[in-house]
Amino acid sequence: MKKNCCLVVLLFYLFLPLVMFSQERQIPIEPVNNIRSIDKELEKSLNLFPEYTNFEEAKLYQKGDTSYILEIYYFDKGDLVKDRKDITYHQVNKLREKIRELILSKSMKLNINQDGRTFFIGVTTALSIYYAIGLGEYINASSNVRAAIVPLTMGAGFFAPFYLTMNKEVTNGMSNLAIWSGVLGIFYGYALNHLVGIESSKSEAFILPTITSLSGLVGGYFYAKSNKISEGKAKSIVNLSGLGAPYLLGLTYVIIGEKVTPKQLAGGFILGGVGGAFLGNFLSNKFNFAPGDACVFTTTALLATAETGAILMAAKVDDLRLDVGALLLGATLGGLRGGILVNKYDFSNAQANYLILGSVGGTLIGSGICLLLFKDYNDAIPIITMLFGELGFDITLFAITKKQKKNEDNTGKLNFNLNPFALVYKPNEFTKTTFNQIPFLTISYRW
Repeated sequence: MKKNCCLVVLLFYLFLPLVMFSQERQIPIEPVNNIRSIDKELEKSLNLFPEYTNFEEAKLYQKGDTSYILEIYYFDKGDLVKDRKDITYHQVNKLREKIRELILSKSMKLNINQDGRTFFIGVTTALSIYYAIGLGEYINASSNVRAAIVPLTMGAGFFAPFYLTMNKEVTNGMSNLAIWSGVLGIFYGYALNHLVGIESSKSEAFILPTITSLSGLVGGYFYAKSNKISEGKAKSIVNLSGLGAPYLLGLTYVIIGEKVTPKQLAGGFILGGVGGAFLGNFLSNKFNFAPGDACVFTTTALLATAETGAILMAAKVDDLRLDVGALLLGATLGGLRGGILVNKYDFSNAQANYLILGSVGGTLIGSGICLLLFKDYNDAIPIITMLFGELGFDITLFAITKKQKKNEDNTGKLNFNLNPFALVYKPNEFTKTTFNQIPFLTISYRW
């Protein structure tokens, strides 16, 4: 019975994002260069729609997995006209390629995009500390040599990527996919150690984590470069990989129980990470993610997991298998909440960080209040603490989103607007695609 329940939870967690992002929503016309829409000035430079003499704006909407709508606004005899065209995924790719080619040919990009270079070099320098420790352990060096290896490797960890990327493109998407693939690679390397039987106490234990980390670092960089990975897509891949690894590890334990072996847990951890990366890539190919969306999704999943853990602590559940299953359910529900939020709003990196800090700040306030209320440990402490953590998240979310809506003209509502003053004016000719300048009654509906 428990296995069936776990399978249902896993399937629910995997297929839930497909349902959440199925409604029509505006997406960038060209995400690599962060072009959300084509305005009049940009059209003058690119000349993408020469058939519209009085072009005003063009927007792109996604209404299904492979179906899109291109909305073009232009003026015809003084009236603003909207032309909606159904286009395919292949046509969208051709349009985006044409935009990129025109931008390059017209030298609109005067400098190489190196927005992610600082982050890339900074974290590779920090990662070199781990590589240095691993190298010292592997060669069984003396204490003096080990002490010297760390600053030498850290210096190389700065200068090598600094000069290698000096005249190279390093976008935010490239740096995020490379760096976090390198970080996650360390954990996957230790999981591989368990699979092949390498003990953590041996000097060889650093080999596989170092190889997988460097492979993720280099492979992530070139994969993002060759596939023009945006920042939002890169973060969705690595964040879902980071969430999928512990999720499937826990699910492995719940399904097998006390008889589970370290190799089985390690295998579940690796499969979860790989599966999460594929899921993140799959979803980001179909739906556009803002730079902070994946972080918000991760935050809500972790926050819900912590809140579930607080309830379990207060309830004193003495069944590890049930505890882990409940935590997985909490993570799934938190992921559902995060999916709804990122489908409704576009989150920037700063806003995503504010939500993390809001949750942490609320948790700290809750902890301080508990210290004042209780001299000894009380079962209510974890619940009160996480209630304040949730409150901190909600207050921050309200402050961020009270004036922000994702695609306000793209909601699924039926809207009526009555304007009696329009009767005083002579109405303009009204056709299927022409907007009356002063309409008496407008009815709008969008799926």
